[in-house]
Amino acid sequence: MLRQSFQLVRSLNPQLRVLFVTTLIYRVSTMAFPFLSAWLYAKEGLPAYQVGVIVGAFGIGALVSDLLISPILRMMSASQAIKSGLCIYAIVLLFIPHLEQGCSLVLMTLIWGMAYEIFTPSAFSMTIEHSAEENRKVAFSCNRLAINIGMAIGPALGGLVFAFQSDLVFYVNSGVVLITLIYFSVMQRQLVSPSDRSTRRDLKPEQNHQESTNRPVYFWSSFFLSLPIHLAYALPPTVLSVYMVNGLGLEAYWVSFVYITNALLVTLFELPINNYMKHMTSYVSMLVGYLLGAMGFITMGIAQIGPMLILATVIWTLGELIVFPSLLDYISKSSGEGKKSRNLGLHSAGVNIGIIFTPAIVSLLTVQTGDPSFAWVSAGALVLISMVMLYLSEKAHFLKRV
Repeated sequence: MLRQSFQLVRSLNPQLRVLFVTTLIYRVSTMAFPFLSAWLYAKEGLPAYQVGVIVGAFGIGALVSDLLISPILRMMSASQAIKSGLCIYAIVLLFIPHLEQGCSLVLMTLIWGMAYEIFTPSAFSMTIEHSAEENRKVAFSCNRLAINIGMAIGPALGGLVFAFQSDLVFYVNSGVVLITLIYFSVMQRQLVSPSDRSTRRDLKPEQNHQESTNRPVYFWSSFFLSLPIHLAYALPPTVLSVYMVNGLGLEAYWVSFVYITNALLVTLFELPINNYMKHMTSYVSMLVGYLLGAMGFITMGIAQIGPMLILATVIWTLGELIVFPSLLDYISKSSGEGKKSRNLGLHSAGVNIGIIFTPAIVSLLTVQTGDPSFAWVSAGALVLISMVMLYLSEKAHFLKRV
């Protein structure tokens, strides 16, 4: 599986290979943010509510970037947006260790979140620009593979740096972002050549009349029906450890097993599975992913022992590695040329909405019901309902007449 994934990455055209490596290095740079709360508590001695406000400012900044990405990409190319975001990101991190007032930290963290998030929808836009429709799910899967590998390495390295010297994590993070900027800028300059222009003409996507719709109602129905997916898949990174250790009374090593299972499955199988399913329409792939996700999260809520939770993780991870590339592919095909960047930004906003609001929703449900598993079963049921509604919306006659 690893060999097949490596071959699929190598088969990407030069622009997408550069984007893959850039994304990988960029995500490795995610060292400081996972330890921002710990740094604020240890160094600044701020009360808990101020720490929450400062950390929340990062998420708000990310949402602002997602919502503004369309006008940004009208003013500059996606590659220029990436370079600008990287430059601001690297500079902001140099200032944060020297700030002491809560208001200045909130403002700088807000800018940090904005600069950090510009990369994601811009990279999605570049993926669409440099991939043919029939290979787009695989291209998005490669992008996700780079993200997952980088996010596995970055926080781990950040933990080592933070343990050595807490302020140093910001400077090292800034240095890796600068490396990302240099690599991307140099490689982009090498790719801009007469021969590359001919290559890019060959890469112009062919119209797929069976699936390309250019109908706004298709995008908005898929967008709203994807919000349950974003909320559900925000459960593992935000509340999994609390659920398994505090809610179910399991040993902490079971949490590690769940994360390891998820990481291995995504790394080993996401590219081969999406390559195998590349001739399947993104709509059908989404339905498969929704079904697996729903089954996985319902099983997470029903299971009470470690092995069953691992089985549930296998199921929802298979849904994850199918549904997200398919969803991005579906958005690109249901968006008009002038709306692709806006719609991809809204997709990224949905991801951030899930991360921001899921912990609060879970806490509320747990307090109201007294059952920590209720949130997981509810998430699975909501995804299942969304899958049915997606199927009905696609088949509805009034949509076909729009």
